[in-house]
Formats: sequence, C-alpha cells, structure tokens
Amino acid sequence: MKIKLFYWVIIGCIGLLSCEKKDGGQFEKDVQLMANLECEARQLKEERFNAANDIRLMEDSLAKHHLPLSPAQSQRIDSVKTAYTLRTGQLAEKITKTMDSLFAVSYKTIEQRQAFDAATEKKLQEVCK
Repeated sequence: MKIKLFYWVIIGCIGLLSCEKKDGGQFEKDVQLMANLECEARQLKEERFNAANDIRLMEDSLAKHHLPLSPAQSQRIDSVKTAYTLRTGQLAEKITKTMDSLFAVSYKTIEQRQAFDAATEKKLQEVCK
C-alpha cells in the first residue's frame, strides 16, 4: 500500500512540474506579446511626436513669412493626423483586448498581474531600444 501511494505521489509531482513548465512557457509568450505591443505603442508615440513637430515647424515657417497654408498642405496635414489617430486607436484597442483576455484567463490575482507587469517591463527593456 505504501509503495502504491509513493508512486502516486511521484506521478502527481511530475504532473505538477510538467504543468509548471507549460505555464512558464506560456508566461514567456504572454510577456513577449505584451512587450512587443508596448514597444509598438512607444514607437508610434515617437512617430506621432515627430510628425506633429514637423507640422508645427512648417506652420511656424509659413507664419513667419505671413503665408497661409495651401489647400494641398492643409489636406496633407489632415491626412497625416487621421492616419495617426486611426493607427493609435487600433493599437490601443488591440492592447486593451489582449490585456483583458490575459487577465481574465491567466493572471487573475494581484500577485500574478504584478509579476506579469514586472516581467513585461524587463522584456520591454530588451526588445524596445
């Protein structure tokens, strides 16, 4: 009887350890996914900032010479703003849905979320330079 119990304990431990490895692998995939999305968001933010800065410089240059924006310039600026607004909204929605999904399924406790956030931040430093 003791031998059978011992074997069941060993099999149970192996089962738990194998689940732990699978979860650890999934954890790394989840961290990589969020780090990539956050890196993309930071890069998009930088792009938006640079585009806005270019627009301000062009407008300031024209204002300095008392020249109005041409209809083509105004249309181009509106087009750039619309494109960035659309991309930003889509990325924000993707990040929100991903986080909601991960938190609903895998990271339900505060401790799990904190560990996930810390690992994501660490991976973000590696991925997004």
